[in-house]
Amino acid sequence: MGTSAEEIADELRAAEGDVVKTQEVMARRFAEQIELRHVPPLESDGPIAARVLTEVAGREVAAVERALSDRVTDGDVTVEGDAIRVQNRTRGTLSDGTKIDVRTDTRFTVAGGAIVGLESNMDAASMQAWGTVLAAGGFELPADFRS
Repeated sequence: MGTSAEEIADELRAAEGDVVKTQEVMARRFAEQIELRHVPPLESDGPIAARVLTEVAGREVAAVERALSDRVTDGDVTVEGDAIRVQNRTRGTLSDGTKIDVRTDTRFTVAGGAIVGLESNMDAASMQAWGTVLAAGGFELPADFRS
């Protein structure tokens, strides 16, 4: 029997607070292709190669680390049947003094022991704040990411 959603959730909980370990868990557990979905929808939604999604996620983490030196992230990992919900709240201050408070809600669908789907649900204020943080941290999409 493959790895269950509960087993992957336990790995994510064990990595809590360590963005490098969390990224390693995700990269190891992604299927070759992941169905990417945003709420509200984005043009980039659809199937994406795990290697590209892993690269994007790594670049996001690095940009957040550069932009928010005082970053505090609190999270909660729950299992919903064949899915894992990760809800985080990230707070910090940009170098220009702007206070940031971003809430993320990501649902990972698991099938055959691998993460096959990722749905990101962010309210408008969090989406705008996240974009501000990524820009401040110098985030750039990989060249092979579709727009």
